[in-house]
Amino acid sequence: MQELLFGLIGGTALLMYGVDKMGEGLEKASGDMMRKILSVLTGRVWSAFLVGTFITALVQSSTAITVLTVGFVNAGLMKLPQAVGIIYGANIGTTITAQLMAFSFHFKLTDIALPVIGLGFAISYFGQRKLKYVGSAIMGFGVMFLGLKILNSGIPLMQQSPLLRQFFERYASIPIVGIILGAAATAMVHSSAATVGLVMILGQAGLIDLKSAVCIMLGDNIGTCITAQVASLTGNTSARRTAWAHTLYNIIGVVLAAILLPLFLKSIVVFTDSFNPGGGIAAQIANSHTLFNVLSAVVFLPFTKQYVRFLEVLIRNKEGESEDTPVYLDRLLLDTPSAAIKAVASELARVIDIARRMLQEVMNAFHENDEKLLEKARKDEDTLNTLQRQVTMYIVDLSKHALSDKQSRAVPAMIAGINNAERIGDHALSIVSLAEMKIEGGLVFSREALSDLRKMHDVIETMFNLTMDSLKRTDGSHIREVESLENRLDEMSREVQAGHAKRLEEGRCTLEAGLIFLDVVNYLERIADHVFKACVSGTVMADAIQNGR
Repeated sequence: MQELLFGLIGGTALLMYGVDKMGEGLEKASGDMMRKILSVLTGRVWSAFLVGTFITALVQSSTAITVLTVGFVNAGLMKLPQAVGIIYGANIGTTITAQLMAFSFHFKLTDIALPVIGLGFAISYFGQRKLKYVGSAIMGFGVMFLGLKILNSGIPLMQQSPLLRQFFERYASIPIVGIILGAAATAMVHSSAATVGLVMILGQAGLIDLKSAVCIMLGDNIGTCITAQVASLTGNTSARRTAWAHTLYNIIGVVLAAILLPLFLKSIVVFTDSFNPGGGIAAQIANSHTLFNVLSAVVFLPFTKQYVRFLEVLIRNKEGESEDTPVYLDRLLLDTPSAAIKAVASELARVIDIARRMLQEVMNAFHENDEKLLEKARKDEDTLNTLQRQVTMYIVDLSKHALSDKQSRAVPAMIAGINNAERIGDHALSIVSLAEMKIEGGLVFSREALSDLRKMHDVIETMFNLTMDSLKRTDGSHIREVESLENRLDEMSREVQAGHAKRLEEGRCTLEAGLIFLDVVNYLERIADHVFKACVSGTVMADAIQNGR
C-alpha cells in the first residue's frame, strides 16, 4: 500500500509538473507571437476561433490563453464576440496534450522519458534565448512521460487494491459524481490535461470504464474555468462576461453531453475504431476530450451572436461602480508591453472624457449660475486626482518590464499624458472658484463676453473629442487638427481680451466682472494647451504600439 501511495503521489506530481513546464516553455518560446496575434486580432468569430485553436495548440495551455483573453477584453483590446471565438478554439487546442499522452501509451514513449529529459536539459543549458525555452518545453515532455511511466508501473498495485476498486465501482460510475470529481480535481490542480492523464491511468488499470472516464473528463472542462473566473474578479464588466462565456460554454456543453451520454459514448467508440484501432481506453479517453470540445464549438459557433447577447443580459454593469478605479488597466498585460500601452491609451481617453465632462459642468454652471453643477465638478476633480495616481503607478510598473526603445520612450509620454489630464481638472477647478464668485457676487456679464466664452469652450470641446478618438484608435491621426485648433484658440484668446478691453473702455463691463472674465479666458487657454499635449502623448504611444522596436 505504501509503494502504491508513494507512486501515486510522485507520479502525479511529475505529471502535473511536466504538463506545467511544457506549457510554460512553449508559451515563452512563442509568447511574443502569441500575444501579438491576440492583441491585433480584429477579424470575425471564425478567425478568432481558428487563432484560438492554433495558439493554444502551440502553447498547450487553454488556461493561459483564456486568462490573457480576459485581460485583453478588460483592456478594451478585444470585443466579446472575438473573445468567445478564441475560447471555442482554446478548448480544442488544449486537447492535443491528451492525444500525446494516449500516443505515448500506444507507442511506449514513456520508456524514453529519461533521454528526452536529458535532451531538453542540454538544449536549455547550452541554448541561447528562445532555444532555452524550447529545451524547457522538451524537458516538460520528458517529465510528463516519466510521471505517466511511474503511474503506469503502479497499475498492478492499483488492480490489487480493494479500496480503490470499491470506490471507483461504487461512486465514480455515477455520472454526476464523476463530473463533480473531475471538476473538483481540475479546479485544484489548474490543469485539465493532468487530470485527463490520471483518468487514462485509471482506465488502463481497469478501475474505471469508458462511461466513468468520460464523466470525469466532462467535469475537467468545468474545473478548468476557475482560473479565468479568478482573473476576472478585479476586471470590468466585459472581463466578467468573458470569464462567464468560458464557464457557461463548458457547463452547457457538459449538460448536453450528459443528456446524450449513451450516444456520445457510441460516437467515441466508433471514432476510435475508425481512426485509432488498437489504441485502447487511453485513446478513447483522449478522443472523448477532443470530440467533446469540437462538437461544442460546432454547436455554439452558429449562435455566437445570440450567446453574446445572452451574456450581456445576464452579466450587467454594476450599478454605482466608482469612476475612480481604472477600467482598462490589467496587470495581466504588463508582460505584453504593446497591449499594456494600448490599455493606458484607452484609460487616458476615459480620464480625458471625465475632464471634458468636468469642464462642461463648470461652464454650464458659470452661464446658468447653477451651484449643483459646481459640486459635481468638484467630485470629478477628486476622481481625476485618484485616477492620475493609479495610472501613474501602472505605468511605473510597466517601465520595469523589458521594453523596446520606442516603448521606453512612450513611458514618459504616458506619464505626461495622464498629468496633463489631471492639470485640466486643476484649471477647471479654478474656474469653479471664479463661478462661485460670480454667483455669490450677483455679477452680470455682457452678452458678448458670455458668447466669447461659449465659442472658446466649443473649440476646446472639439479638441477633447478629437484627442479621445485619437487615443482610442491609437493612430495619432488627429494631432494636426488638434494643434491647429489650439493655435486658433490662442488667437481667439487675444481677440477676446481685446474685445473685453474695448467694452471696459465703453463702460459696458464692470471691473470686478472683467477680472473674472479674463481669468476664465486664461484658464481656458491653458486647458486647451494641456489637451493638445495629451494628444501629443497619444501620438507617441501610437508609434510605440504600431512600431514597437
